[in-house]
Amino acid sequence: MIDHCWQQFSHLYFVLSLVGGGFVWLQLKDQPLMKKTDIKREPHGYVVTWETTSKQTVTTETLTFSLEEMHGFVSEASNLALLRILAQRNKFSDDMVFLSFDSEMKLSTSTYMNLGHRTVKIGKQEQDVLGIQRTIHSETSGPMSWQSNFLSSGHLTSRVQVGSPATMVLTQLPHLREADEEEPKPVFEKKPLIWEEDLQLYSKFIDRTEALKADYNSYLRHHPELRSLLADFLEFLLLRKPEDVITFAAEYFAPFSAFHTEGNAFLTSNKPSPFKEREGPSKKGKI
Repeated sequence: MIDHCWQQFSHLYFVLSLVGGGFVWLQLKDQPLMKKTDIKREPHGYVVTWETTSKQTVTTETLTFSLEEMHGFVSEASNLALLRILAQRNKFSDDMVFLSFDSEMKLSTSTYMNLGHRTVKIGKQEQDVLGIQRTIHSETSGPMSWQSNFLSSGHLTSRVQVGSPATMVLTQLPHLREADEEEPKPVFEKKPLIWEEDLQLYSKFIDRTEALKADYNSYLRHHPELRSLLADFLEFLLLRKPEDVITFAAEYFAPFSAFHTEGNAFLTSNKPSPFKEREGPSKKGKI
């Protein structure tokens, strides 16, 4: 993907293209200058090709850097994008340190300094801009600084290298796109769920009920002995007429459990039932 960053200034065009590394084209009156930096990542590191065209003279230089050496590197095109983000946020610390190439294609530290806000005239309007100074600390040619001013929208209004007579100035305000208003998220009130009134849930309930009935009837057909067992239980229940039917049924069917120990299921009067709550110690005294 090719991303072009373009700004128009008086008597000057400044173009940055994010293609591999960076592409800078400066056209002054009678002094054309083009600098192109191409960065390619190889398995062993980065291959950097630097090409400078001044009038009819073209010079090319190729250097190789390891992955460790390029850690923290910011290209010229990425630097412009970073400056625009800092201007939009309107807040950054002065202790940011990155790596950049100096004029001799040597890696050097790059720092940023907040120059504060000031009012400038662009066309016929006065605008508040934020100034940011970027300095490349070269060990051979000394520090080089660039001062750039940005609108609150992140648009570049001016750029000058400290000590250079050339200054890039924006002659007219760009068309600013209005910020998109985010619509509030809809709020859905939580309603009580009454499944009997919900057609889908009630239909699932009916289907599940019919499926269980069919499953139970199928089990009874394959086990006819269950009818005799239930008939004996009901007959015994009507004879005894216990007050606690649930405990009586649990004691009756306990012998059929796989975890039940062998014993007489009907001799329960002399020992406590495991299905009844244990009573506390008797309060009666000894006779």
